[in-house]
Amino acid sequence: MNRISKSQQLKEEHFPVKAFFNAISDSYFIEVIESISQGIGYGINDADCTFPGDLDPGEEIFEGVEFSLLDEEVIVDYSTFFYYLKIACDSYISDFPQYKGKIESFLKVIAQKYNVEEV
Repeated sequence: MNRISKSQQLKEEHFPVKAFFNAISDSYFIEVIESISQGIGYGINDADCTFPGDLDPGEEIFEGVEFSLLDEEVIVDYSTFFYYLKIACDSYISDFPQYKGKIESFLKVIAQKYNVEEV
């Protein structure tokens, strides 16, 4: 499912971010967004989303959210992360409007947790 198009990708190196959100199947979308709202990363096939709180002791700390696809990794700030998350969520809501309230409540939690503005 392509929830984020190439034209919405801000930078070429953000491909792992786009790939992660596009890898989420409709049946797992709410579960993944709920996990993200709790600051818990998620892996889907070869695409991963990692938060600093997911790291094991001794792993290098980073600021933001890390996305990886196979051996390609990128760390984005919370505003950039939220930009892509919002696009993916809006796309999901347009396909499944019955879950709009649930998705919007997760977005609100995420926006507050990472101090980013909802648009």
